[in-house]
Amino acid sequence: MVADLCAISLHHGIEPMVIAYDPAAQGRQIALPGIAQHHIDRRSKHFRADLSKLLSSEKIDVFHAQGHIAGALGAHAMRDMPSIVTLHIALGQGWRWLPSIAWGLHRAESVTAVSDDLARRFRPWTNKPIAVVPPGIDLRQYRPSEIRKLSQPITLGIAARLHPVKRHRDVFDALRLLKDRGVPCRLFVAGQGLEEANLRSAAEGLNVEFHGDVDDIATWLRRLDAFVLPSDHEGTPLALIEALATGLPCVATDVGGVRNLLGDAGLLVARRNPTAIAYAVERLVNEPHLRLQLRDDAIARAGRFSLDQQAIPFLEMYQRLAA
Repeated sequence: MVADLCAISLHHGIEPMVIAYDPAAQGRQIALPGIAQHHIDRRSKHFRADLSKLLSSEKIDVFHAQGHIAGALGAHAMRDMPSIVTLHIALGQGWRWLPSIAWGLHRAESVTAVSDDLARRFRPWTNKPIAVVPPGIDLRQYRPSEIRKLSQPITLGIAARLHPVKRHRDVFDALRLLKDRGVPCRLFVAGQGLEEANLRSAAEGLNVEFHGDVDDIATWLRRLDAFVLPSDHEGTPLALIEALATGLPCVATDVGGVRNLLGDAGLLVARRNPTAIAYAVERLVNEPHLRLQLRDDAIARAGRFSLDQQAIPFLEMYQRLAA
């Protein structure tokens, strides 16, 4: 999302700069030729001073914090600089951060959220309206997969960071249930994370391939027969929008902003319910008309999430706050 927003900003007279603060991001950069990128370790005792110095030396006009933690970290370093905080995920286990998060939200001139659900969750801790701005994708990079018979075994995919909140193990359990029912499946997993070793161990005996970070996600998605997102919580997940734009039948947990995103263009299942996932996949195998209907609905639904359209509110905020 940051990469796309930076790229489109350049075409509107805005010069973006990216600051990464997570220790895990050290040495890794977003592929954005010509755009300055900096790393400041948030664990450093000099973090606030270093961030403040960087913002001042680069003469930054507007600070856009991506996430409630970024908003909290930046609140004391921005001084009089106007800011935006965009909420991507629920608070989760971060209650100890709540005073700092609330201060970051109060400090910001504008607060946005990627889903109605997140806006509702964070509303008690801000002193202003929260604008809902779902993410968008460059639809030109995605084209629907060709209509074809299901592969044998059926190929499912999940693109998500390897983290417990994404509930990869629920899909593994669903694969075992489907195997017992005589429905052979394989699963492609895109993404990296601290849980990789544990997940590889949990997937032993199953037809699961770990593909790590995928640079060309559009091509990767076209190798699938269906997309699965079994998360415990989501805002408005870009991975699901990308799958819809590819025309894939999608199975996703009914959490966060997923219901508003999918509408009738996918199959919703209860969270932490491998049996429900297995049943939904079995429906896709046994009901060809359902797959075709979901394909058409998915393509139409994805059209609502064009990057050009979704970026407009942010571009307008940048211009207004900079002025």
